[in-house]
Amino acid sequence: MVDQRKRPPGGPDVIVFLDQHRLAHTPDHYAFAHEYLAGDDEQLRGRVDSAIDGGVRLTEEQVRKLRPAGQARNLVPELDHITLRVLDVVGDAMTVTSDLNRELVTASAELLDQPGTSVGPLLSAMLKRAEEAEASFAQAAQRARQIRAELADLQTAGQHDPLTGVTNRKGLEDRLAAGWSEPACLAFVDVDGLRRVNESHSPAVGDRLLKAVARAMTDHCRSHLVARWDGGTFAILLEPISLTAASELVEDLCKAISAREMKVRESDAPLGRISLSAGVAAGRSRGPQELVEAAQTQLQRAKQPGAGPVAIESRMVGVSATS
Repeated sequence: MVDQRKRPPGGPDVIVFLDQHRLAHTPDHYAFAHEYLAGDDEQLRGRVDSAIDGGVRLTEEQVRKLRPAGQARNLVPELDHITLRVLDVVGDAMTVTSDLNRELVTASAELLDQPGTSVGPLLSAMLKRAEEAEASFAQAAQRARQIRAELADLQTAGQHDPLTGVTNRKGLEDRLAAGWSEPACLAFVDVDGLRRVNESHSPAVGDRLLKAVARAMTDHCRSHLVARWDGGTFAILLEPISLTAASELVEDLCKAISAREMKVRESDAPLGRISLSAGVAAGRSRGPQELVEAAQTQLQRAKQPGAGPVAIESRMVGVSATS
């Protein structure tokens, strides 16, 4: 069979491949075709070559079976695909506009050439054509809105924790790098005893615990950004809010979660009460890394014996004396 990889394939090659096999232009199909045409997975390439040998078309079921399990979605081909769709929308709109303009010019010329001609039928035809053009533009606008929604999804792709669904560490770091609304505070919250839960029950139980804590945090801290930082540690960017108000909110959160009696789903065995430790620091025009370190320092204070559950940095800012 002909090797389609003589040159580096691009978006048009992928679209041609999908059309040849009558596969819908979905992100999953696009990622599959892009991996086959331009990827490094020789096993996938061999399986696809065998499946389509002799000009056989692939089915959606075959694509699902051929695609490697858990294959990562590459944002580059998806953006490439969306770019092509944008060009399609623009091209369609330009075609409609050009056709309508040409017909208007033709109609105007006919009126000038034949002054005595009745304009009724001509106007009727042009009104109908204008209605058709309006409908085409409405469809183009709808397609553009769909593309905008997909781009919005792509913009946040890779910034959510797959287990809990909250923002991940990268998402929070990007948010901090973009700045925050003063007054603002950052809290680090740690699930105490997570290792004990994993060892005494199972990592699956520990995962469900993390999901339950994440849900409680997002419910309790509405309008604030909740992120999973690492393992059993979460971070909350609270803005705009004073240090006093932020501290009260985090203290209420810790109390609410520690008041819940939890059980293991499979055995109905009591999991007991889950406590949280938290540290809160104020923005105070700090840089992102400085703010993170300040909040982590407070979390370490909260986890010291006899301290906690919430440690709050001093409300006074140190000032060096000058002579």
